[in-house]
Amino acid sequence: MSLRHAIATNPEVDQETLNEFPVSDSTSENQLQNRIENLDRLANSVQAALGRQSFSGKHQALDLANDLRLKIVANRKMFQVAKLLREPARASMLSRVNSSLNELEEAIALHFGVEMT
Repeated sequence: MSLRHAIATNPEVDQETLNEFPVSDSTSENQLQNRIENLDRLANSVQAALGRQSFSGKHQALDLANDLRLKIVANRKMFQVAKLLREPARASMLSRVNSSLNELEEAIALHFGVEMT
């Protein structure tokens, strides 16, 4: 599987739908969790694809993949903490997770040439 064929989001979750609901809504929480899980699967695919290929710049690509993995873990932990908080801190933290995921998805699309839908 090439990196260009990897798609990082659940077809049922689109970005406009996520932005329509308050982030503290349980549906939006499920969508955030799905996005994190999808990014984790993408990271596994990228790491596996990079491990099978031999090319110049592989070291830098692996560094980017490791950075991606760490950011996904950080987002997962931030999401878990947010779910434990009460309003308004909960909504604020979930909003930060949403923003962080948006930035992470943009970075993945830029660095790995993966289509984010």
